[in-house]
Amino acid sequence: MVLLVEVLNAKLVAFKWKSVKYLWRALHCMHMKKSINTCSPKNQAVTKSAPPSVTTQSDTADSSQASVNRYLAAYVMGVANRLANGASNYYRTNYNLGMSEWRTMMAVGTREESIVREVAEMADLDLAAASKSVRLLAQRGLVSIEQTTRRGRAAIVRMTPQGEETYEQLRAAALLRQARLMSAFTPKEIDTLWNLLRRLEQQIPHMNAE
Repeated sequence: MVLLVEVLNAKLVAFKWKSVKYLWRALHCMHMKKSINTCSPKNQAVTKSAPPSVTTQSDTADSSQASVNRYLAAYVMGVANRLANGASNYYRTNYNLGMSEWRTMMAVGTREESIVREVAEMADLDLAAASKSVRLLAQRGLVSIEQTTRRGRAAIVRMTPQGEETYEQLRAAALLRQARLMSAFTPKEIDTLWNLLRRLEQQIPHMNAE
């Protein structure tokens, strides 16, 4: 149907106004699955069709927005931005943590100890952002940093008792927020969504190859 409307729109540009009634009748007949002959005024009463609607500036803006959302990468980024903004506001308001610090806390909390490079990998942050987040968390007493040579002169990061308590609170809050987000999906749909997102992630290098 979308393709049909696009074809008719192209024809409307080329035809004069006297052809508009015929095209509208053709569209109606095709929608009713009738031929143009059996649907002609000779075979049935003709109802006056409404004149074509005038496209307003707001309609154009809505159409443009819809066009942008037809690109999957742009749509996914838009959804991710809205999720990130909501999460950032929540954790900043309730725990005074930015998203980089939150990701770092969740990464450090999964192990007894980690070096900063490992924290960066688990938190999906670059090394500089992870190092900055670790320092901020250390200043708040949530993690400890030990400079050592037993792991290649790398700084070892561990949770403090206060950090462990905060980590459990953050984890519970994240699970609750995720449950609300997934409340409209069945368990099977959630598994499918995870699988599709992982496959989508694997395609990113191919998309960015050029």
